[in-house]
Amino acid sequence: MLALADFLESETLETNCMRHLANRTVFSLAKQFEMAETHHSERLMIQVCASIKDAYELDEVVPKNLDSFCNTTKNIVLQRRFELLGIRKPPSPPLPDEPDQVFEHMMNQIIDQVDIQNHHGQILGDQIDLLLEHVFVEKLPISDVTEQVIRNNPLIKELTDELRYARDHEETNFIQAQILVLKHKDIYTTVQDLEHEMDPAARATITTIVPQSLLGLAKLINDHKRSYRSFRVTLGDREIDRIYRDITEIPIGYWQRRHNPDVTEHAGWIQRINVLNDYLSERINERGRIRRPLPDITRHVMNRANFRAINEFVNNVRCYHYSFLRDIQPENDEDGDEDGPDHEVDNQNLQEQEQD
Repeated sequence: MLALADFLESETLETNCMRHLANRTVFSLAKQFEMAETHHSERLMIQVCASIKDAYELDEVVPKNLDSFCNTTKNIVLQRRFELLGIRKPPSPPLPDEPDQVFEHMMNQIIDQVDIQNHHGQILGDQIDLLLEHVFVEKLPISDVTEQVIRNNPLIKELTDELRYARDHEETNFIQAQILVLKHKDIYTTVQDLEHEMDPAARATITTIVPQSLLGLAKLINDHKRSYRSFRVTLGDREIDRIYRDITEIPIGYWQRRHNPDVTEHAGWIQRINVLNDYLSERINERGRIRRPLPDITRHVMNRANFRAINEFVNNVRCYHYSFLRDIQPENDEDGDEDGPDHEVDNQNLQEQEQD
């Protein structure tokens, strides 16, 4: 089955194999190590090495000569060897003696940390985009038929299962983006099929919004290092399938060739959050929006790790999610105190925390 998973590049089959090997297999760790290398399963290789309890067992499982193995395998084995020896990573080279070299060395450490923080910030920005996209999908005026089509979509079920075994937030974003693409495509198609049964305004809204949303989701999927594994969301011969393939072939190629410098005062992912905050602030202050009670337990960004833009987003998206518009607008504004969000929540945090 592992050979088939490798051939089909199926993460679901790979996950099932890993689960079987971890729980009730007759194969030794040494045999599993060999299988992982033969069938190019990085995840199984990580699982096998994580199961090795000490340096003696490592010597029994891993061949002495790793020259013929791929670099990924070598790195995983080396990392596990360091961990078992109590060494997290090889020691750094000696520090320079010359003052300018010492200064530049320290500067390089700062720049390395900035790169790391920016990478994690981009992942955070993608998480925020996906959350907002999920909220918008939930608020679309879709029919019971559409909801049933989404529930029965086998690819969505497969990806939802893979989501449980995602290795990190970046992998989670990659899978969630694919699920949202499939949902958008099902929504678009059922709206087209129910053309004469839907309100024309609602139908026009959906057929306009869906391609725009697919554009951003395609960009997020393409940015992932394993984007080649997203081929499932490009399949199909429906109108929306062809639209999505055009989106992935033309604009993404443009984005890959274009590297504009960031001329704003914020990192790109912070700027994206600021734009979303402006949009949400307008929406949650719409006339006729009624607030629902928030759950008793909700988390907030802790003060010591607070970014003003992120904190505003957490408050704004929560106000937007826990609210809805009246079906019929009243002529007077006697209930004005119900419109808009409760901005008193965490106001003190917003004033105290500033993004430099």
